[in-house]
Amino acid sequence: MSTPILELSNLKKHFPVRDALGRKRGAVHAVDGVDLSIRAGEVLAVVGESGCGKSTLGRLMLGLIEPDAGEVRFRGEALGSLSARALRARRRDMQLIFQDPYASLDPRMTVEQAVAEPLILHRTVPRADIPTRVAGLLERVGLRPELAGRWPHEFSGGQRQRVAIARALASGPALVIGDEPVSALDVSVQAQVINLLQGLIRELGLTFVLISHDLAVVRHVADRVAVMYLGRIVEAGPAAEVFSNPRHPYTRALLAAVPGQGRPAAPLAGDMPSPIDPPPGCRFHTRCPHAVDRCRAETPLLPAALHAAACHLQDSLPPAIPPAEADPGGARLKRLQAFFNPDTQAARPHAAGASR
Repeated sequence: MSTPILELSNLKKHFPVRDALGRKRGAVHAVDGVDLSIRAGEVLAVVGESGCGKSTLGRLMLGLIEPDAGEVRFRGEALGSLSARALRARRRDMQLIFQDPYASLDPRMTVEQAVAEPLILHRTVPRADIPTRVAGLLERVGLRPELAGRWPHEFSGGQRQRVAIARALASGPALVIGDEPVSALDVSVQAQVINLLQGLIRELGLTFVLISHDLAVVRHVADRVAVMYLGRIVEAGPAAEVFSNPRHPYTRALLAAVPGQGRPAAPLAGDMPSPIDPPPGCRFHTRCPHAVDRCRAETPLLPAALHAAACHLQDSLPPAIPPAEADPGGARLKRLQAFFNPDTQAARPHAAGASR
């Protein structure tokens, strides 16, 4: 797990803002100088508030959008240097699971056609073997192969997301990015899909990037966590350390907002500043209860360390209070997973596929 499969260097993506006449009036600083390394075989979670740039970062990782500056390297190869044809071939190894299962499947394609599309595009199996391969993929995600001829509108949200997962796995990727893959599902179905993803990650040896705002899920599944605020990574480290000893005031505020974590709420003032006009210095200083003059003037850097925070005051902050022992791993998620235990479903492998 020590070899980086994906490396991001000073990655930036700004979206222009125009007025009614089409004149540029500024830019949204969606991703603004991200350095990140993802090791082969690990589960990395990228967390933060809505609008912090998580989804844009995920699309930059896959080369779905081009950065304005910086570089994305997959297995040592810069995606920006590839031709359109070479990048298309490289995408066989990198896949994305979208947030909304109701929008990510083409309503004019059957399940078989949707799952078979990557196989046809990348020519990974002979055409005669595609139906067999599709049937195997559906079984792997807990759906009956005979459902292959049905249309997306005939499935529940949980079933659709299983189809989307099967489609993402069809090309045999090494890296999969899940952009809020369970947030649009019912809570009871979330645990089933989480169990499914964990099993697939172990079974296939996938590198998985989980983009999420659900810290209970992140804490349970992630090896490492990167906390994002207003386009930048403000803290990164092993999941257990980030949750037990957060070093950035923003990370502490996120954890304080989770019910049952046993942490006093941090007194944050105001809302997240506009990404069109981010504040100077530390971007969190406008809401940080510990901010000093240096925070307002000087941008803190994220040190290259196992567990690091981009905070001038991280060594002088009061100790973080660990989560209450009553909820050491996210009681809500654990209760759901106990109910939908994969071992109990082994006797009825397709029962989950019928859930709504």
